[in-house]
Amino acid sequence: MQRIPALLLLVLVAGGFAAVLLVNSPPITEGQPVIPTQAVPTDDPNAWQNILREGFGANSTALPTIAIPTEQFAPPTLPTRSDSNLVPLSALEAGGENRPTITPFNAAVTPTPPPPTVALVASAPPVTVQVVTRAPNEWNPPPLVPPLSRDPLGRDHYWFQRPVDSNANNAGLFYYPYGSDGPQQESPWRIHHGIDMPNPVGQPVRSAGSGRVIWAAEGLRVTGCAFQSSPSYGNVVLIEHDFGYRSQPLYTLYAHLSAILIQQGSYVQAGDVIGLVGETGQVSGPHVHFEIRLDGCHYGDTYNPVLWMVPYVGHGVIAGRVTDGTGNLANDVDVTIRNWGTGLVHDTTSTYVLLDNELDVNHDPVWGENFVVGDVPVGRYEVIVNINGERASKFVDVLEGTTSFIEIEPERPATPLPVEDDTES
Repeated sequence: MQRIPALLLLVLVAGGFAAVLLVNSPPITEGQPVIPTQAVPTDDPNAWQNILREGFGANSTALPTIAIPTEQFAPPTLPTRSDSNLVPLSALEAGGENRPTITPFNAAVTPTPPPPTVALVASAPPVTVQVVTRAPNEWNPPPLVPPLSRDPLGRDHYWFQRPVDSNANNAGLFYYPYGSDGPQQESPWRIHHGIDMPNPVGQPVRSAGSGRVIWAAEGLRVTGCAFQSSPSYGNVVLIEHDFGYRSQPLYTLYAHLSAILIQQGSYVQAGDVIGLVGETGQVSGPHVHFEIRLDGCHYGDTYNPVLWMVPYVGHGVIAGRVTDGTGNLANDVDVTIRNWGTGLVHDTTSTYVLLDNELDVNHDPVWGENFVVGDVPVGRYEVIVNINGERASKFVDVLEGTTSFIEIEPERPATPLPVEDDTES
């Protein structure tokens, strides 16, 4: 019974505390939703009207007024200078009734120009005019610079420059190459011991290398260093060079000159003018006949100049050895060079004509060739020959400033084996 009053007392205390909190709490108002309304503008849209109304009202400041003149306007008179030469216009001229008289233009009268202010030269200075009479399509590519040997094995010997400039023809005549007897099989020419460069009479001929001039006169010479025992060479210059090949002296010969511009015994540098193109001797037209001679200056000591004279830039040389089916050199056989890329024939030549005597042309001491085609553009070519009705060919790649060498021979027929007789067994 004593526990009941204590519990009751606790309930009364808690209730009193809750009553105190309820009395002291702020009143809660019922929430209402807020509806957004348009903002009231603060600027007066009619402010400028209000300003005008107030500014021009009864209390505004009166604007100043200007009296309107009633008299007629008279322009002021400007004072004139005493030293002026101006004549005032009359009343009629000012009003446009009396216009000044204009002198009409006379087309027949030529106006006189004013005298020049600079003194004229009494006579015009002399002017040198150079006239080019040569067709532009006759220009040749520039040659490479000698001496030149780009072969990896050192077999090339392009040591001489061309005896004619690039603004003229400095390539050999294609139908009469070294070692050939000309294009006419019915009436063959003399076997060629050099190359011919056709040019007009008077074209300068230059030394292909430095050396001593050992002959500069008409070419008939039968003693000592004989060119040949006939006057067919005409005017000749022969140079013994101050360099050789494998301890053997080298010579260059220039024939059919119209004029010789060097004296025998003179020393010349490569490129010196030694004569002019002509047609002396036995010729069919003006040209320079160019030869290379090795280990002797006789007629039988010549070698193919194309293998000693620098090729053009971007060009090379094809040399080869053509043999028949038995391994012997093919004599006077046509050789065709066909461009592999275009399929077109680039050039034709023939193998050397060898008569087996002391006046025969010579094979190069390195290559041992029997045909040469010079100035072939860089590229791949097919070399084609026809030996006794049988076609043979090989491909060759031409490099700049280099000799590309090939050997061609027809395929030999297979040797038939003996047939064994089995009847006895």
